[in-house]
Amino acid sequence: MRIPASAPTAGGPAPTVQAGTGPAVIARRRIDPVELGLLVILAAISMWVVASDLVVAAAHHLVWTRTDGFFIVDQMQYLAWIQSAAQHGLISNLYVLRSSPADYFQPAIVVSAGLLKLGVAPWLTLMLWKPVAVASFFAAARAAAHHVFVRRVDRRAGLALALLFGSVSAVYGSLGIVGDMMPTWSSWGYPFGLIAVALIVFGLLRYDRARAAGRIAWAPGLLGALASSLHPWQGELMIIVVAAAELVRAPEILRGLRAADPGRSWWRWPADRRLALPLLTIALTLAPLVYYLALGHLDINWDMARQNSKHAFSFWAIAIGAAPLAVFAALGYRGRPADFLELSMRMWVPAALVIYVLSATALSATPLHAFNGITIPLALLAVKGVRQSGLARIPRGRLLAGAAVLLGTVPANVYAMAYAHNYTSPQANNANFIRPDEQRAIRYLADLREPGGVLSQFYLGDIVPGFTGRQVFVGDCLWTEPRCIPRSLAADRFFQGHMSPPAAQRFARQTGARFVLASCNAHVDLRHWLGSMIVDTRRFGCASVWELNLPAAPTGPFVSVRRHRHA
Repeated sequence: MRIPASAPTAGGPAPTVQAGTGPAVIARRRIDPVELGLLVILAAISMWVVASDLVVAAAHHLVWTRTDGFFIVDQMQYLAWIQSAAQHGLISNLYVLRSSPADYFQPAIVVSAGLLKLGVAPWLTLMLWKPVAVASFFAAARAAAHHVFVRRVDRRAGLALALLFGSVSAVYGSLGIVGDMMPTWSSWGYPFGLIAVALIVFGLLRYDRARAAGRIAWAPGLLGALASSLHPWQGELMIIVVAAAELVRAPEILRGLRAADPGRSWWRWPADRRLALPLLTIALTLAPLVYYLALGHLDINWDMARQNSKHAFSFWAIAIGAAPLAVFAALGYRGRPADFLELSMRMWVPAALVIYVLSATALSATPLHAFNGITIPLALLAVKGVRQSGLARIPRGRLLAGAAVLLGTVPANVYAMAYAHNYTSPQANNANFIRPDEQRAIRYLADLREPGGVLSQFYLGDIVPGFTGRQVFVGDCLWTEPRCIPRSLAADRFFQGHMSPPAAQRFARQTGARFVLASCNAHVDLRHWLGSMIVDTRRFGCASVWELNLPAAPTGPFVSVRRHRHA
């Protein structure tokens, strides 16, 4: 068990007391009832969208497509990756009908692809990562709280805020939440982000232990590399945190060396041993990020997806959402950190801001992902700051602290759950719920042995790759490029009969699709428009599948943009 020193050393290891199997160690490892209750609450909230969707599907006699979150395109993107990895080992782009290289490796997707090949349903191979994400995030937050705090009440408060903190903010001019800053929101369909956060927390804990012992360790870098592979923003975060924390500690180390050997020049000190741990950790964590960078330059699909995933999001919306916790966390920056882990918690927030800015450049995308897991450092620093500032000693301090924790966790989660229920309700042209006849048509395409891509409207095109493993003409505007919106509008005109028969035949031929999937939305009977191009017709109530003559390679305006001709 680590006993905090009364005064931390400048650069060397902190004093430790080993008590191998003593009662203190056993008590520390055992989950107490409050911690178990927090885990149950986190797990229950993580299942809220699933439970809500099941109730809605039963009430409206619809088929739930097993999405787990606000944005169906993200969940279906994961399912499409799983289907592609099951076919090729690596991942290709299934949201276009042109040839796409299989060159993307993501370890969790590969595991899910293996389960898919063993017969597990596609949606279940993804949903199985939810308990892994919830349990690993809880374990990481708990381990960090136990490392930083000795008092049980501090550990409980820090853990509660790390797991459940949330705050409403002004989002695009109205009341809302910044989802990436709430672990509970991330548990709705984004397991890889939560797992990556847990990995870097465990990596920093192992780094702290190795640094205190003065030894080189592979574990921090390997954990960082896995985090980079799953969710690169967290790999970037670990690199910046480790580098910044070491730079902050460097003057203290140099002063200690100079005091020990005043006659030696600074460049003659044995820095290689001291630098080995950070350099090894950074190098291992960086390797997958170099792969991602190369992928964006060598694969035009990834280049266009990165450009499409850039979005503008007000910094003030983030600041307002974090403010209730950040105000108290600022108190935790006073004084010297007890050890490297506490220093790394101080570096986390500025590192996240750096990544937020970096992600808006051509090097990266999706800036909000920089704030995944930000509640862990903010919560630990806030509790430590309150304790150090003396606020905890005011009359009825414990009661007020409990009320503050409740205010920081309950209202935002209740708001998010109510908003999620309304947001995921059945809506026109949203395939979160589909009709039973549409499900039968998709199952037919999934079971059919004949290869070939699918022409459908955006409504069903979004889910076809994830449930059939087939490529589609349009479905996800991150990956359906070039000209995603014109593609979608052209598909609408095609299915609604707004093209002449020659134009409809030319359009169908140029897409390169072998199958035409018509949803239960209003559409014309395409037999008159397509004529002899149709070789087989399958009716599934209000949905239909037409098989066309063997198509040629896609041509025409949707693939003829010069910049994308080589894709």
